[in-house]
Amino acid sequence: MLALVAVLLANADGRSGIYLSRLLSVRADRRMTVVIAFGAFIINAGIAAVAGAIANGLIGQGVAALLAALAMLSAAAALLWRVKLLSDAGADDAPPVMLAGRMLAAQFGDRSHFLIGALAATSGAGQWAAAGGLVGWTLAMLPFLAFGPALAERRAARIVRWASAVILALWGLRMALGAFGLIG
Repeated sequence: MLALVAVLLANADGRSGIYLSRLLSVRADRRMTVVIAFGAFIINAGIAAVAGAIANGLIGQGVAALLAALAMLSAAAALLWRVKLLSDAGADDAPPVMLAGRMLAAQFGDRSHFLIGALAATSGAGQWAAAGGLVGWTLAMLPFLAFGPALAERRAARIVRWASAVILALWGLRMALGAFGLIG
């Protein structure tokens, strides 16, 4: 559940949904494109979850909590740091195998996967972190897939993005203070 909420908040800017929405508008094989996008996320989430579960056995809980705090704080910073999305012109007409490779590489190390790995490190339950992350990522994408990329420029979307960043920052600070034993 923590991964679901964290990944949902971390993707409040709609970056993934905007990218997929734009890609679906220019590609003829829409179903295959959606399957590839979800497959790439699941593979990267699985890698992050396994790495986090392994880290759970290797590092102490204080260090794992600091890692999770860093993941949340960096996700909050990423929400506030607005950059123009680069268009991936090569993905518009790439064959499915090339598109899959591009999406796998583009999603590797994404804030969602960093959160999944860090939360798996705190609990050791990597599969649940990956599953929650997938649900959170999907829920964050749905509004942008339904209403298009222009949704991100609306005032309500900016308020949601800022509120999500504040929640993630406070959550990350709370985890960091707890890791140092400053709060219970």
